[in-house]
Amino acid sequence: MSFTSLQFLLFFLALVICYFAVPAKIRWIALLAGSVYFYVQAGVIFLPFLAGTALITWGAALLISGRNESLVQALAQAEDAGEKKRLKNENKKQCRRILLAALILVLGYLVWTKFAKKAAALLAALISGAGTAPALSVIVPLGISYYTFSTVGYLLDVYWKRYAPERNFFKYLLYVIFFPHILQGPIPRFDHLGPQLTAPNRFDYTRVCFGAQLMIWGFFQKLVIADRIGVLVSAVFGDFRHQPGSLLLAATLGYALQIYTDFSGCVNISRGMSQIFGITLDENFRQPYFAQSVEEFWQRWHITLGTWFRDYLCMPVSVSGPVKKWSKAARKKYGAEAGRNVTTISALVVVWLCTGIWHGTGFNYIAWGIWQGGIIAFSTLMKKPYEKMRAFFHVKDGATGWTLFRIARTFLLTGIIPRIFVRSPGFKASLVVFKRILTAFGKSALTDGSLLALGLTGFDYVLIACSVVILFVVSLLKEKGVSIREAVAAKPLPLRWAFYLTALYLVVIFGKYGPGYSAASFVYMDF
Repeated sequence: MSFTSLQFLLFFLALVICYFAVPAKIRWIALLAGSVYFYVQAGVIFLPFLAGTALITWGAALLISGRNESLVQALAQAEDAGEKKRLKNENKKQCRRILLAALILVLGYLVWTKFAKKAAALLAALISGAGTAPALSVIVPLGISYYTFSTVGYLLDVYWKRYAPERNFFKYLLYVIFFPHILQGPIPRFDHLGPQLTAPNRFDYTRVCFGAQLMIWGFFQKLVIADRIGVLVSAVFGDFRHQPGSLLLAATLGYALQIYTDFSGCVNISRGMSQIFGITLDENFRQPYFAQSVEEFWQRWHITLGTWFRDYLCMPVSVSGPVKKWSKAARKKYGAEAGRNVTTISALVVVWLCTGIWHGTGFNYIAWGIWQGGIIAFSTLMKKPYEKMRAFFHVKDGATGWTLFRIARTFLLTGIIPRIFVRSPGFKASLVVFKRILTAFGKSALTDGSLLALGLTGFDYVLIACSVVILFVVSLLKEKGVSIREAVAAKPLPLRWAFYLTALYLVVIFGKYGPGYSAASFVYMDF
């Protein structure tokens, strides 16, 4: 049941009515029932896998918390320091065993879903030399990458004693299965989302209007821009060997726009729906194409994924035994800065390799991760020479020309080059695309009518251009700290509703759907 379907909109309307009709104290039960119903529409077979992940992490968190509580009691009765130390060490080992067992089960199935078929194909190639994979059916539950990360984050937070575990399994299950974030995130933290889900949220007209506005903006991004430009992107990359480099470059630019409006659109729909219920999901995008460095780009794009990797992978890697040993050796031989660089780069290697694999298991995704992490690592190593060069040429930080250059450079490094890796059918295909862009550009294809033979009309291109202008203006205003929703809310009632209806009509009239067309699934659902 896609967010863009009529069936979903009717479901959502019915759930909102039901949610605010039942007593405030049990509204979370209505949310849980609605989320379960939404999830099973994708397939009843998926539900046991999600419920199993929730049960494992919930139970492990309770066991760890229970052992820690028992330790406090035992320490109070211990008579000497040696006994207390022994109890602490034994408890630490037991908690670690519980944690590792749960992580192996939960993360193990996620890894299995990503690598099982490729492993089978490799095994067949090694055994027979034919390269034919045996028949293998792998169940990949809806949203597995997102709910797995949510549950693992919760379990680690409890293990690190950041907060107490949730005692009610069904309240925890609601956190895991809450339907607005199950498709594409944001990846929530339990201490932020959990209490909101079970709070007795009241109906608030202004908040509902704000949520509806955000949903309409998300539908505009998805249906008017992303799905329309996706027609061009699919047509070009579907026949990449025969397309001139100019069209491949145009399609790559289109894909950079498509994936942003598709992903951001879905998240805005999710955040808008949640706001109607009185629940605030984390911001996941902050005008990423205004970023002035690759590192800053990833602080603005898919923010919750970046912070998840930072908190639950980067930090543990940075303080791990091997990395601390390498850092100490580098510091002793080359100085303090070298030691810090060893720590930073070691963490970057692990994080970006995992990020690439999270997006996909082909070598093109690994190349994508190596590219992104490599640029950040290179920037880290070149920070001082870079500053000296900028001072030598008297480049003023914040100057308009310099800022625009940095934005364009970052877009090239994040929005163009690596996009070719992931949008091409495979790594070898991406090399073909690069080669054709560099050696068979054929700029005449941009003006000789070739663009009109790729599934879009002249009107479609005009509409895309106008939509991009709207997107740019909205993004620029947000970058400057202007709240469009609050500005609209301050207008008289007739003007407000004129704005709402105009925005809605734009989506209804110009959205890419209708007879013979099915709205494309959200891009990040495949990751």
